[in-house]
Amino acid sequence: MTIASAILAYDAIFTRYERPDYALYPGMYCYERFEGTLPRETMTVKSGDTDLAAYYYPVKGPKGLVVVVHGIHAGADDYLPLIEAMVKGGYAVFSYDATGNYSSGGEGGVGMCQQLIDLDNILTFLGNDYRFANIPKLLIGHSWGGYAVSSVLALHGEVKACVCIAPMWNGPTMVIEKSQEYVDDAAQTAKPIFDAYQNYLFGDYTKYNAVVGINSTDIPILIAQGLEDKTITPDGQSITAHLDELTNPNIKLYYGKGYQGTHTGIWHSVEAEAYVRQVEIELKALEKNKGEKLTDEEKSEFYKNVNHRLYSDVNPDLVKLIFETFESGLK
Repeated sequence: MTIASAILAYDAIFTRYERPDYALYPGMYCYERFEGTLPRETMTVKSGDTDLAAYYYPVKGPKGLVVVVHGIHAGADDYLPLIEAMVKGGYAVFSYDATGNYSSGGEGGVGMCQQLIDLDNILTFLGNDYRFANIPKLLIGHSWGGYAVSSVLALHGEVKACVCIAPMWNGPTMVIEKSQEYVDDAAQTAKPIFDAYQNYLFGDYTKYNAVVGINSTDIPILIAQGLEDKTITPDGQSITAHLDELTNPNIKLYYGKGYQGTHTGIWHSVEAEAYVRQVEIELKALEKNKGEKLTDEEKSEFYKNVNHRLYSDVNPDLVKLIFETFESGLK
């Protein structure tokens, strides 16, 4: 693999990721579906030269400020059900779209370390802004966001507690680790090129990973991992594959099984799983009766009758553990 082709392959992974067509996207992942029940303020935060779209969900007398960090090929609104649960629990929430995603600027996501850079800038902004400076900071990150929230602990000692859901352990090595599952020889050839390219793009940020971040502090940390996660595997790309390297004495583990053992199912309820399957069955029955795939217009009509809240209901056991982790960190 040539240097040019390797760089092109890397950049192709991090092209812009736009919002989906919510008419064809069931669940409470669209802010308009909250119909004014979840007030928020939209603002812009700089990450280098890029304008990040950020969202603040205030509560009166907040216990703390939870920063929610999204996964790859996603955006802040994909975690609205979890955000709502935090707000109902008495926590203000701050979320954002990473560079190159949804409403934020940027021609693309740049690379794995970019989420860490964006979070570093978000936390610096929150620490300097009078509205947020004196509110205790708490972190939740899923997948790519899990790598960011755990790694950033080495840079921000003000964080009181951290929750990592289905978290990749290291951004810079992730591309190679995933590539090895499909094209082992080519991945090994590309590794030195990718390493040099990421060092060029991100500098010292490539030195930080979950192990470095978690071991830099003794704050409470919850690591939630699905045992059947095929995206971030528990014995491969996840932080759970590196537990023997962790020295933080205040780590709690949660392992999801079944549907809650999958990459996104881990933070959804079993009731949501059953309903998602029901919706899929009904959709397939319509297509069978028609004898062909439904058009987008027909799917849109179908999804109008979906119970979006039930479709994306959150995992109560995980939410309970999140609150316990936060409360422990705030003591």
